[in-house]
Amino acid sequence: MTLSWNEPSSDGGSAILGYHVDRKEKNSILWQRISKALVVGNIFKSTGLVDGIAYEHRVIAENMAGLSKPSKPSEPMYALDPVDPPGRPVALNITRHEVTVSWTKPEGDGGFSITGYTVERREMPNGRWLKANFNNILETVFTVSGLIEDATYEFRVFARNSAGAVSAPSQSSEAITCRDDIEEPRLDVDASYSSNVVVMAGEVFKLEANVTGRPIPSLVWTKEGKELEDTAHLEIKTHDFHTTLINKDSLRRHGGAFTLTASNPGGFAKFTFNVKVLDRPGPPDSLTVTDVAAEKCVLNWLHPTHDGGAKIEYFIIQRRETSRLAWTNVATDLQANRFKVTKLLKGNEYIFRVMAVNKYGIGEPLESEPVICANPYVPSDPPQQPEVTTITKDSMVVCWDRPEHDGGSRINTYIIERRDKTGLRWVKCNKRTVTDLRFKVSGLTLGHEYEFRVLAENNAGLSQPSPSSPFYKAIDTIFQPGPPGNPRVLDTTKSSITLAWNKPVYDGGSEITGYIVETCFPEEDEWTIHTPKKGWSATSFTITNLKENQEYKINICATNCEGVGEPAAVPGTPKAEDRLLPPEIELGAELRKVVCIRACSTLRLFVPIKGRPAPEIKWSREHGESLDKANIEITPSFTTLQVENVDRFDGGKYMVTVENASGSKTAFVNVRVLDTPGAPQNLIVKEVTRDSNSVTLTWEPPLLDGGSKIKHYIVEKRESTRKVYSPITTCNRMSWKVEPLPEGGIFFFRVLAENEYGVGLPAKTAEPIKISEKPQPPGKVSVIDVTHSTVTLTWEKPEHDGGSRISHYEVELAPKDSEAWSVCASVKALETVVTNLLKGEEYQFRVVAVNDKGKSDPRQLVQSVVAKDLVIEPTVRPKVSTYSVQVGHDLKIEVPIAGHPKPTITWTKDGAALKQTTRVNVTDSAHHTTLTIKDATREDGGMYSINIANALGSKDATIEVITLDKPGPPTGPVKLDDVSAEDITLSWEPPTYTGGCPISNYVVEKRDTTTTNWVVVSATVARTTLKVGNLKTGAEYQFRIYAENRYGKSYAIDSEPVLAQYPFQEPGPPGTPFVSSYTKDYMVNSILWTKINKMLIQDCRFKSAPLEEGIEYEYRVYAENIVGIGKCSKVSEVYVARDPCYPPGRPEAVIVTRHSVKLRWTAPEYDGGSLITVKSMMSSLSRKTKSTTKTGCDRCDQGECFLGLGQTRTRWRQQNHWLPGRSTGERPGEVGQVWRNQVHPHYSVRSEGECRVLL
Repeated sequence: MTLSWNEPSSDGGSAILGYHVDRKEKNSILWQRISKALVVGNIFKSTGLVDGIAYEHRVIAENMAGLSKPSKPSEPMYALDPVDPPGRPVALNITRHEVTVSWTKPEGDGGFSITGYTVERREMPNGRWLKANFNNILETVFTVSGLIEDATYEFRVFARNSAGAVSAPSQSSEAITCRDDIEEPRLDVDASYSSNVVVMAGEVFKLEANVTGRPIPSLVWTKEGKELEDTAHLEIKTHDFHTTLINKDSLRRHGGAFTLTASNPGGFAKFTFNVKVLDRPGPPDSLTVTDVAAEKCVLNWLHPTHDGGAKIEYFIIQRRETSRLAWTNVATDLQANRFKVTKLLKGNEYIFRVMAVNKYGIGEPLESEPVICANPYVPSDPPQQPEVTTITKDSMVVCWDRPEHDGGSRINTYIIERRDKTGLRWVKCNKRTVTDLRFKVSGLTLGHEYEFRVLAENNAGLSQPSPSSPFYKAIDTIFQPGPPGNPRVLDTTKSSITLAWNKPVYDGGSEITGYIVETCFPEEDEWTIHTPKKGWSATSFTITNLKENQEYKINICATNCEGVGEPAAVPGTPKAEDRLLPPEIELGAELRKVVCIRACSTLRLFVPIKGRPAPEIKWSREHGESLDKANIEITPSFTTLQVENVDRFDGGKYMVTVENASGSKTAFVNVRVLDTPGAPQNLIVKEVTRDSNSVTLTWEPPLLDGGSKIKHYIVEKRESTRKVYSPITTCNRMSWKVEPLPEGGIFFFRVLAENEYGVGLPAKTAEPIKISEKPQPPGKVSVIDVTHSTVTLTWEKPEHDGGSRISHYEVELAPKDSEAWSVCASVKALETVVTNLLKGEEYQFRVVAVNDKGKSDPRQLVQSVVAKDLVIEPTVRPKVSTYSVQVGHDLKIEVPIAGHPKPTITWTKDGAALKQTTRVNVTDSAHHTTLTIKDATREDGGMYSINIANALGSKDATIEVITLDKPGPPTGPVKLDDVSAEDITLSWEPPTYTGGCPISNYVVEKRDTTTTNWVVVSATVARTTLKVGNLKTGAEYQFRIYAENRYGKSYAIDSEPVLAQYPFQEPGPPGTPFVSSYTKDYMVNSILWTKINKMLIQDCRFKSAPLEEGIEYEYRVYAENIVGIGKCSKVSEVYVARDPCYPPGRPEAVIVTRHSVKLRWTAPEYDGGSLITVKSMMSSLSRKTKSTTKTGCDRCDQGECFLGLGQTRTRWRQQNHWLPGRSTGERPGEVGQVWRNQVHPHYSVRSEGECRVLL
């Protein structure tokens, strides 16, 4: 606690020297002095308090005359941590006469719970703070009423805890004006609620939102259109501007869309919270049982409304009979929403249930209504009486009509039965399902009579049989055959006609036995049969012995066992005459396709031909190729062509031409010889490029692909000096870029096609290809010298010569602003002098490079040149001022210079002329001076100066060359500091020569002088000092140090040998010990001596215990340092182990006169076990000097002495003496004042406890 007080109203005639502070607990009567010294000022901090205890304090003032009476005690205050102020009040709602404010709780409650708040208000701008609440406020919201409309207020809050501590006031609120404002509600929702709120089943989820608006909006929570209220698991907390919905023990059904609606007269606002509870799924929807039969049924259902927040993995179906309680699994891993349940017992009643399963488990079941397994239909009515429509000797076609009623189930099949008239059993005729209303019954016996009946079958079973049909006999019905089909004339001669026809479509039910051909003249009706009497069995016939050029009508009839059928007339009236037929070529199906044949096989083409008269036959090829290899055979009816050992060139079109008096005809046969392909066509070099040293080849497919698709092409090359081609690549394109090729090389190229039969013939480049092109333009063109009639030009080589050597350069000139360029020089060098110029004329120049591929683009001089004598002041401009070179490497420094006439160039190093050698030399040109240093050494570093001069003056430039090398050795000597038995501190100086770069580290090594082996102490020393530890005491060491940079290690420097030992000796003896305090049980030795070492040591006091009462003791002390133990001290005096005497009571001044003071004190509480024999007194003359003067006699009960005192303040103390010695305590008396200026004070001491001081 921090105390403060006011000064006394009166200082008693003397300035206040300070204050004393006392305190006590609230329930105690004992005051304790807590200020150890006078308190200067009127503020004091009371410490050492016990938490939660109430304390009272009082203050006593002190001046020269003494202590004042104590002040009134302060109010009891609890020793508690302060309560932090509440948060700044914020207005939640404002009306004309009320303001609702809220604040946050204090961060610190002082160790006790907050029990209430106090709200104050102040009218702006100059009103007083007034208390706004008359009851204790427990919440952090309060409505301040009784306010004035349109007045402006500010508010603040105090917090109070259960210990009674009150906080400082909070920060004042903003200025608030009391008026009715309408503000549309707005909902402030955390961004995390914008997505689904996902919780596990059994967990708690909380939805909360802040709302703003005036007046305070009403808040309503709804779900699925219904307003929510507090339940056992749902809790809604709503304050003015905040609402929270808490759902405990969340279940699946608790998920969904929660809508929060805030409304006031200004409008409304909504926000929807989507909550997904991860749980087992809910029950499926709409379980129905359909298609119920005696042994089966079909279940249908929908996915659950609540999937538990996870995908439905499968369904489980169970069943139980209503007479039982146990459920039986029907399906345990079903993905569909439909299932057919089988193996049910007819007539039993079943209940089915379906459960959905997700990754969280098995959901709730949905049970069906009880279902009895029975068929919902009956057998159908019998079909109508069957009829037979078609009868043969072994089959009949039976027809019937559907039953009148199908029994409630569709007809699945019909069963047809027959019964022989001579038998009694009905035999099933069909083995397969019959759904049609007609069926052909086969396997009947010729001549037997049969009757038929039909049964219908549906899901309920077979119906009754239909009425039987009449009996039908199995026998064929025979008629005369129909007319032959398509009668036609095949050929005619002057005495015959050849006919052909097809069999009749209808044979009358009996086999055709033959044909009859008959003729008659057109004008007559008498028919003449030309076929044998038994008939003609073939379908073609030649009528002979006819009259030449006579026309005939011709009929053809078919016969069977029933007789002659209807005739078929040959169209027209054919005439018996020789026919002229145009030639025809009848290519077979194989020849109409492509004839494929492997190479080295024999090709044979057989071509039938027709024509009257016999045509002439001629073979040829499409492109006129020779047929020398072919063997050709020609007859009136066919021709053949045969080629042995064919190859790719024998493929193509073979054409055959037939010709007679009626015309000619040509046909061709495509022959494909399966062989390797021919050579690719039109192989050309499309492009030769310099950038990538490449050649681009293009070609076309071969004319002959060998009868197979070209798989790829093979590109090969050969150098002109070699005979063998080497492959480059295989590609599917008809172009290829060959790279990289050696620049200037001369190559031949060829391309081969490959199909599935092998690699074909090559296509080659006719001429060798050189890998070059016209050169690039020359480099920078510069003017070296200009006179009144000449210009000296120089230029750089082209960046690339095109792959062919530059033969020469052409220099062209033209007057300024003219394009009339003319060649003025043709040279092989990179420099030329253009002469015969006109003085004062301005010219422009350009240079062209020429090789065997042609001329390059020209490179033009940037500026035009005037033919006149030039005078240029010398200049020198080094590119950089500092160069670095590693020792052993080469350095080339090129410095641009200018000047006309040509200046003289002088190099110096470190102020002396540069001495040129075979290693160091200087070369000069018109625009540069170059210093070249080969195999640089450390001595090549330094400052280089360049001086150029001509008639117009001189210029200087300086360049610094830094040589990079291993550093020089560190600078010695090596200093050895802080030498001890275990470690030594080394220090040294950096090297004089660092090698042109910073020293990266130092390497320190050591060796025992008894060996020659050096051991690395540290290889990463960054500074020039190192403490080396782990040394062997008494061993002699030598140290070695290297400097290291990025280029290597320097030579080493060695230290002097050094012995690892301490540089000091054992300590001397301590001073003589003496006993400072003792009892009968212990003594404390105070050991005093002179400090002779710098090391820290322990205290010089020691408590000797336990001791035996009445025994005499003496002591001596040894000192020990890091070297060892020193000599012992002198022996102390002899001391007896007894308890000391307690001090007398505090002296009090009884009578004070001008020359004496009478003192009184009480006897000691404990005399140490012996009689008090002597009292002595001491006086303190000054508080400032703190000196003490002994007064009286040390060995008597009474004594007087005189001490010169002026106007002083004196304090007394008393010591008791007893036989063993003096008491150890002293109590100062009160302070008095003396105004007589006497030299010697006189003290009178009495043993009974009074003393008089005479002044």
